[in-house]
Amino acid sequence: MELKNIRKLDQPIAVEEIRVKVTPDWVDRWIALDDEVWTSRLKISEGFLGKELWISRDVPGEIYVVIYWADYDKWQEHDKSGWCLELDQEMERRMEGNLLSMEFRFKEDQKFKCYEI
Repeated sequence: MELKNIRKLDQPIAVEEIRVKVTPDWVDRWIALDDEVWTSRLKISEGFLGKELWISRDVPGEIYVVIYWADYDKWQEHDKSGWCLELDQEMERRMEGNLLSMEFRFKEDQKFKCYEI
């Protein structure tokens, strides 16, 4: 098995993790809105490398978002104009009360991707 080096260890890819909870029958709607509202904006953000969505098998309505950034500084600088808050508010409005919570897990356990298999 070969390991693919992602970055030098002094400049690893930053990994943002978010746990989202929605009303279980709104999961598909949230995914569609996330693509329309968030992913479209992230794709043009400097330092954005990619994004994954994971749906919990065991907890209905729980979605994990994993976002990859070129480095920690690019990630932290991408919202100088405040557009992240605007997009969060837009998602909340369009979810019509079915967005139950968002937990930004990176605040407590920062991870950096350094290689993949």
